[in-house]
Amino acid sequence: MTGRHISNELVDHILDNLYFDRDTLLDCALVGRAWVCSSQRGIFREIILRLPAYHPSHLAIFVEVYLKTTTHLDTLFAEKPYIASYVRSLELRTPREYSSALPEVVYSATTSLVRRLSSLNSLSFVCVNWRGLPPLLQAALTEICEAPSITRLSAIDFYPFPELAPLLSHMKNLKMLDVTRNDWLGPILLPEFGEEGSHPPRRIQLDELQLRLNNVRSFIHWSQQDSCPLGIHNLKSLEIISGVDVVAFRYFGTDLRELTLRGYPNRALNLAHLTNLRSLSLVDLYETGTETDSPAFWMQALFKPLPNSEGNIFPLQHLTINFTLYLSTDPLNSCHWNRWAAFDTLLGKPEFASLETVELEASFKSRISDFQ
Repeated sequence: MTGRHISNELVDHILDNLYFDRDTLLDCALVGRAWVCSSQRGIFREIILRLPAYHPSHLAIFVEVYLKTTTHLDTLFAEKPYIASYVRSLELRTPREYSSALPEVVYSATTSLVRRLSSLNSLSFVCVNWRGLPPLLQAALTEICEAPSITRLSAIDFYPFPELAPLLSHMKNLKMLDVTRNDWLGPILLPEFGEEGSHPPRRIQLDELQLRLNNVRSFIHWSQQDSCPLGIHNLKSLEIISGVDVVAFRYFGTDLRELTLRGYPNRALNLAHLTNLRSLSLVDLYETGTETDSPAFWMQALFKPLPNSEGNIFPLQHLTINFTLYLSTDPLNSCHWNRWAAFDTLLGKPEFASLETVELEASFKSRISDFQ
């Protein structure tokens, strides 16, 4: 009796769902020849290069481990270039105690490996001091940015930040930008908000933007400068610290379909102008037991202006609310949840007829345990 044959198309679909389970993919690569290529696409889909930490007493060990792994990959990609073509995402990460005094062989090995990667669509920098990198590695990374396949860039604590602009200018097809910087200081005054269509033309029009900054105004100010190649006024997806003021928020345009706000919304924030909004996520909220620190209280303030006398339907389809309940008493006590009734009644109005799902994600913490 012969075994049942599984089509290659079905195998590919199965393995597509295992891309984040490398151990299973390694096992699948041993099943048979038909499974090898699909498994390898998942195994080599993402590469993370962590430069060795500069520690006088352990530097030699860190360098040895790093070179062993990097050289192995470099040799593999040289012998089998098709495997290098499977790499879609590259992350360059330096430790926070990073020093430019690493052995030159570390940078040479990194540069050689980076130049093997010609099919990337995503590039990430984490804690990277651009000026601390040698020119050869800078050149190799710049060449990656020039590749037409690059559509996503993540810059987490990339510094000095102005050095990011020349890299961005090479990314002609960039659609998604993720910027996280906790210590970004800069001008906070914004130019006067112009009329629709008055925004200067940009070489790169982003679809998706994620900003986790203490000073969002600085980013917007930078985006208005001639040196910035980015256009942010026609975004389709935005994730932002929600305390940003209303004037700054208007710079992101009215075409948003997906919006994620981190922290409590600004009291004056009005979503009525977002006539294409389909998905809204409010995350990192908290409740301490007082009315003003209640997500339900803030949700009512945010949504109350939306119903109107004309009876227009707000287009929102999916709402997600993520919050933490900081209480030492029983979190299931009804007194903590009764205030959500008014919010539920508000969403029941005809103006919210398009709403399909409301998802509450709640976690509970005791203030006493927080300090233990």
